[in-house]
Amino acid sequence: MISIYIAVASFIMSVFYFVVLLPLVPLLKIKLQLGQKAVLMYYPFAGLSKIWNDSITKEKDLLKTINQQLIKNPNVVVILSNFLHKPVLIWTGPEYIKDMYLDHTSYVKIDPFMVESVGQKGLVLSEGDRWKRQRKLLGTAFTFEKLTSRLPMINQVIEKVSKDDKKTNLNEFTSRITGEVVIHSFFGELTNGFQIEGKDAQVSIVEILSEIFLLPMNNPFIQLKQMLFEYKSWSIFPTQKEKDLLRRIQNFKQVIQAMIEKRIEQLKNQQLENQDKMVFLDLYVTEYLKQQQDKKQEIDIEEIIHQFITLFFAGTDTTATTSGTCLYYLAEYPEMQNEILKEVIEIVGEQGDIKEEHLNKLVKINALIQEVLRLRNPAFCPIFRTVRQDKQLLDVKMKKGWFTLQYHIGPGLLDKHFENAQQFDYKRWLNKGNVIKNDNGFIHIPFAAGPRNCLGQHMAIMEIKMIIARLVRQYKIQLNPEVKQITFGMKFLYCVEPDNCLIFEERKSG
Repeated sequence: MISIYIAVASFIMSVFYFVVLLPLVPLLKIKLQLGQKAVLMYYPFAGLSKIWNDSITKEKDLLKTINQQLIKNPNVVVILSNFLHKPVLIWTGPEYIKDMYLDHTSYVKIDPFMVESVGQKGLVLSEGDRWKRQRKLLGTAFTFEKLTSRLPMINQVIEKVSKDDKKTNLNEFTSRITGEVVIHSFFGELTNGFQIEGKDAQVSIVEILSEIFLLPMNNPFIQLKQMLFEYKSWSIFPTQKEKDLLRRIQNFKQVIQAMIEKRIEQLKNQQLENQDKMVFLDLYVTEYLKQQQDKKQEIDIEEIIHQFITLFFAGTDTTATTSGTCLYYLAEYPEMQNEILKEVIEIVGEQGDIKEEHLNKLVKINALIQEVLRLRNPAFCPIFRTVRQDKQLLDVKMKKGWFTLQYHIGPGLLDKHFENAQQFDYKRWLNKGNVIKNDNGFIHIPFAAGPRNCLGQHMAIMEIKMIIARLVRQYKIQLNPEVKQITFGMKFLYCVEPDNCLIFEERKSG
């Protein structure tokens, strides 16, 4: 009997050490070192997940609990929390954020999907020589000439989706627009009639990727499996939902692969005449065939599939969510909506496409976008990272394997960097002088910064401008009176909810 008691006591002590002491002791050391510059938000086992879930439940805002800590004490540089047994360091101080972005090789990105053969060979998760090669290759697709060549296509997509969509689901509506733009930008004319699972391809892919991402967040068992076993977790006591998702992933990858192989065969026999009209797939296939001819094959079909998935989730959800949040604020502030409508009509006209010469003149729309990205950036932090090796980050020593992230939305919430920082005021960005105070270059960085900043940021801003301009000209955007509570929650990104929060009323011509 005594041996049983000893065994139980040993087990309890082991769990206590693993769940409590292992993450808490190092967090307390940092708290003692930094004093008021650090906020301890430790919760056994749940940690950061509890902070976010409680914030949504109590404050109706995923980030409000953390943001309140920063506003209460503007000198805070780090939030100290945990995830299961590991410390989580959420850096909010601009100098710490700067150091992390500039020294990106000291950290390992955590795959947000944790599914084998879904994006690991793409630009976001690649490292070292592969990342450098991809960045250089894809950079040629984001020149000013290439971006503006897509304007007619983007105009057509916005017009088509606006006409066909019921606009009762904000996230789905904006994702249909941005998803179709990404698909056209990647595959070009091959996308005509492109469907997956009997739906428009962009709708199906958004659904699949969102379900993969949300699966561990909604199921503690799956979350624990992924934490312990990573990619192998899908084969360990898989749930029916996991089996279904793996099947759907395989099906859509087969469709993508067939389109890539078709384009390879086409370009084997004919060269592209107009290089400026090359889509992403043409860029990749041309390089693939060149390497094949030179017998120096670095790119394979699997990498091209991964790159499509990467560009799709990077280019669809962020742009769609930012557009949706801008539309929400237009409904929340009708006077601002009228001012922006006036700008669009004066610059673009009551009808017609948005052209290259219009974009830089839409300064009020740009101001709206910047203010939304300051206060409600959907990508409020980059992908979670772990510390690659023991790392000295300014005055703080981090251990290998700790979780860490740059909370780059944080500095923009503080009065020491913006006047009346808690107030939504898009006109602040229309001022001629310096909008940002005490700026080290890392206060307002909505698309990250450093060597691994967002390659597609200019295309994203261009696309959001066009979406806002065309929709505000065509519809009076209003809050849905049937929705009693607006929440800023999380799907794949930080977003306004519920999906039926807005009403789009057709404007009368003339």
